Amino acid sequence: MTAVPVIQAPRNSPASDTFYRAIASEKDALQAFLQTPPQASIEKVIALISAQSQSVIVTGIGKSGHIAAKIAATMSSLGTPAHFMNAAEAAHGDLGAVRPGSLVIMLSHSGTTQEIARLVPMLRARACILVAIVGRKDSPLARAAEHTILAEVEGEADHIGMAPTSSTTLHLAIGDALAVAASARRGFTRDDFLQHHPAGLLGRQMIPVTNLMRHGEDLPKVSPELPLVDLLSVMSAKRMGAACVVDSVDRLLGLVVDGDVRRYLQRGTDITGVTAGELMQPCPQTVGLDATLGDVLALRSKARRAWLVLPVVDAEGHLEGMLHAQDVLE
Repeated sequence: MTAVPVIQAPRNSPASDTFYRAIASEKDALQAFLQTPPQASIEKVIALISAQSQSVIVTGIGKSGHIAAKIAATMSSLGTPAHFMNAAEAAHGDLGAVRPGSLVIMLSHSGTTQEIARLVPMLRARACILVAIVGRKDSPLARAAEHTILAEVEGEADHIGMAPTSSTTLHLAIGDALAVAASARRGFTRDDFLQHHPAGLLGRQMIPVTNLMRHGEDLPKVSPELPLVDLLSVMSAKRMGAACVVDSVDRLLGLVVDGDVRRYLQRGTDITGVTAGELMQPCPQTVGLDATLGDVLALRSKARRAWLVLPVVDAEGHLEGMLHAQDVLE
């Protein structure tokens, strides 16, 4: 198949200059926020979000609505139940999703958006706690909310200075940061995160090794006294390219792989009397019964050389199964 050429504008072309200026403008908005004095309301809002037992409502309209939806999704992903409510649809039935006393995060750069302003008394009637992420501290929304996070920008990033760009980027960064901080305060863990993502690659990482390992009659295990000839028969029959060497109570002693046998035979020495115990690699890398596919992939990425098989052992070191690299990669 013919490769499609990538057309790159020179860095100093008018289009390229506009492109990089827009990114720089959004970066400046973030940097300016970081350089402002810490806002006391931020710590209070993090505490409120992390303490919620019911869904946090995040609302906005237009471009701010898209950002609000992303913030709600990030919160849910990181262990804080949240959902997005379109401010324009609230008065047409969506308010039914708002429970009394809900925490509602409201996004508006100007703080004067009509749909947001109309929503405030409706939420007040439900005794909701209002948090505003707003660009103007003297705006109606900033005055109406119990807690306000001021997100001022000097200007938007587009060439006419009108499209929500720098402001929405800053709002998104603040929302994501609130989600992360609340999640950390809740004690949300990596395992919790994977439980929230059962589909796709993240979900597959949660597969227990016990679902993937070979065990029982499929498990190539031998005693240390087994002669080399018989060891080869076991390895051929089980078709894993390896065998685990165990003691009389199935405690793992070592591992023999095809390469160990091949290297020994290449020496040209007499194989009479050679046993599995002499060929094995003692103290091989293993995983426990509670490991997941994600744990195994992490081990594989850190290994100095790729492994063919990985024994699975219990807490006392007894062999329970074996993982083959091909099964893991598939």
